[in-house]
Amino acid sequence: MIDPARTYPLAEARRLARLPGTAGASLDLSSLPAPGALVQFRAPVDSLLQPEPLCFDNRWHPEADIALCAAPLSVGTLNLPIVSRARVIGPGLVLTEDDRLLDKSVGRHAARYGLEVVDGQCRLTGALRTLVQEARGRGRAASVDGPALYISDPAIHHFGVWMIKCLPRLGVLELLGAIDLPILLSAEVPDKFLRLLSVLGVSEERIRFHDPRGMTTIDRLILAPKVYTPGSCRYRQPFELFRAGSAMRASSSRTARPGAGPARIWVSRRGNTRRRLTNEKAVEAMCARFGFEVVEPSRLTALETMMTFRDCEIVAGAFGSGLYNLLLSERAPRALALVPPVLKFDRLPATLVHVCAGMGGRAGFVHGRLAGGSRGTDEFDYAWEVDLAAVEDALWRVSADRD
Repeated sequence: MIDPARTYPLAEARRLARLPGTAGASLDLSSLPAPGALVQFRAPVDSLLQPEPLCFDNRWHPEADIALCAAPLSVGTLNLPIVSRARVIGPGLVLTEDDRLLDKSVGRHAARYGLEVVDGQCRLTGALRTLVQEARGRGRAASVDGPALYISDPAIHHFGVWMIKCLPRLGVLELLGAIDLPILLSAEVPDKFLRLLSVLGVSEERIRFHDPRGMTTIDRLILAPKVYTPGSCRYRQPFELFRAGSAMRASSSRTARPGAGPARIWVSRRGNTRRRLTNEKAVEAMCARFGFEVVEPSRLTALETMMTFRDCEIVAGAFGSGLYNLLLSERAPRALALVPPVLKFDRLPATLVHVCAGMGGRAGFVHGRLAGGSRGTDEFDYAWEVDLAAVEDALWRVSADRD
């Protein structure tokens, strides 16, 4: 068991035995050295060209830079840690067989997890120390026989994080030539997210759960690294696995009832008071004239979501995680994002370009401005508006594109 009072040294993944990875070639996971190995998949290219945006109206936000969307996506080596007899503790920390905390599981979230790190030495503090003590007292320990791919993120309960950061890590299975391996997930993952895994061919029988208030031991833990950040990725375009025809992709029609979904969808944020688009009703009415169906993804079950988005060709809406439902489409979807004037990260629109490019589609953008009386004190707490004439022009452009 884990001793909450002791100090644990960091294990640097880069110091594990290095093995060259060959995409699609089955790796013998049973013969890895102890405590593990770092399998390296060198990228076949240095960068990936991105399509020009379908439109980029920034009259109301002249600081918005189209170059961020058009810049190539840089590609680097994918370093994949595989740890023998690993123990996953609490929120996602990985302890090696020789009682070291794997640095790739700690990252920049040490303090958030409840770790104090000084000169490569880790001490459990606060809630994490209490959690480990309680887990010991209650015997909250589980085990997974054989190998499992661990998909972890501190914000795994957020839909955007699930679609953009977590699911693309499943592409590691293709590289390993082992797309049927079990998947280890935090038990805090929402049920709806789990059901969406079926789009990528992951059945419920393959899922194993880690209790974030306990400990799980795995014979061979494959720690899926972050494969995408806005502007860069590892090994390949990270959203290719969502394309129809991908080795991972399973047709959602296997689980959805017969009947085609709408070809054009406006993703509504009606029930969301954060970052409120003041003239959304007028935009929805305009979209309806262009054949769009208004959809509130937050009100849909997983099955309804797959049915709704599987045939969509154009997805439009105020910028937010709901637009990422286009990854469920079996087409090459186009997207039109109405971009609010205050975002947490300037590169977020570029992410939508990368998502669409990975699906074989393209994206367009219309930038808005703060509504009268709204101060925009942070990235969520404000109201904004868009120019309806600019939106109409963008809808013509996006609807006419057939490239």
